Parts: sequence; structure tokens; C-alpha cells
Amino acid sequence: MPRGAFAHTVLMELWDGFKKFWTRAFDYHGTTSRREFWWGVLGNALIMVALLALWIVSVTCFIPMVNNFSIVMTIALAVFSIVELIPSITLIIRRMHDIDRSGFFIFVLFIPIVGFIWYIYLVTRRGVPNKYQK
Repeated sequence: MPRGAFAHTVLMELWDGFKKFWTRAFDYHGTTSRREFWWGVLGNALIMVALLALWIVSVTCFIPMVNNFSIVMTIALAVFSIVELIPSITLIIRRMHDIDRSGFFIFVLFIPIVGFIWYIYLVTRRGVPNKYQK
């Protein structure tokens, strides 16, 4: 493998997963593979971590005064979190479809502690042929 080819491949996979996350934002039908799911989650997690880091810097470095940068970062963080909510829900629903579960299995997340463990188990399962596939 040529030098840098692995990094290029990983970045292309990340970009493709992130792009599919947003282009299928309102698509509740069909399925999402494990690979597409995790690349989409990783892409959004990286953006969220970057926004959180900028927000923390803006709030902690300028404690004596409220500055415009901290206000802008607070708004950017809130807007991204809200905008990301619907595509994240549809991604989880399509992932549930891939393992032949109803999209209502997203409500597993509302069960304290056990629900999160069950959710991780569900999203890491291998997809199966089912009625949800296009």
C-alpha cells in the first residue's frame, strides 16, 4: 500500500458516511449498514467535539466578561445539536431496519442503563435480509 493510502481511504470512508448521514436525513425507509452507521456517528461526533472544545475555550478563557465569541459558540453548539437530532433519529431507525427490527426500538434508549447496553448490542449486530430492504 502506498504511503498515505490508508489515511486517504479512512478519510474517504468518513466523508462518504458523513455525506450519507446528511443526504438521507429524512429517509425513514430502507436500511443502513453497520459501516455507514458508524462512519456517520463518527463524523458527527468529531464536529460535536470540535464545537465543544471551542465553546469550552470561549467560556473559560474570558471568564470576567461575556464576549461575543462565547455567545456565538453557544448558539452554534445549540443549533448543531438541534439540527443533528432528526438525521440521528432516522439513522438509528434505518439501522434497526437493517437488523429486522421496527424503528420503534429507538425507544430502548429511554430505559435507564440497560437500555443503552441493549442499544449498543442492537446497532452492532450484523444486518440480515428483511422486509425493510429496498
